[in-house]
Amino acid sequence: MPNPPAVLMVELVMSIDRMIQSAQHAAEKQNHLFIPGEWPAQVVLGHVSQVDEQVWMPRIAQMCSALAAGGEPPSFDWWEPDGSATYERFKDMSLSETSALAMSVRTQLLSVVKELTPEQWSATAEHEAFGHIDVSGLIIQILTHDEEHRASLV
Repeated sequence: MPNPPAVLMVELVMSIDRMIQSAQHAAEKQNHLFIPGEWPAQVVLGHVSQVDEQVWMPRIAQMCSALAAGGEPPSFDWWEPDGSATYERFKDMSLSETSALAMSVRTQLLSVVKELTPEQWSATAEHEAFGHIDVSGLIIQILTHDEEHRASLV
């Protein structure tokens, strides 16, 4: 049985909340450490907010637009914002600033998702890494992406 939209929406909020808590804990515990090649907590949160804004929301919109137009499902390549640019943008921001940004952008994503009709939840796309995917499946990928980055904070 697929995950109901209401459950997925709750998970979106809980996931970003867990990530913010993990980032705060990591910053408290490791504020004296610098690990080459690892992003500090504020950069991880900044990255997740960028991906919500630049990847997930536009792709949900493209999927729903294609469905509404009766066109072919869109085809997506794997893409994320540039890691070096992300680091430069967020490295000097405070954790409280990036936490607020991450929650704000995730709330925008939740607003997009909660307005979807049952038909729009069935909108699909072809993704080079995920294969044939509907909106529910894309939400699962959002949650997976969150957990991958949260793991770097614990």
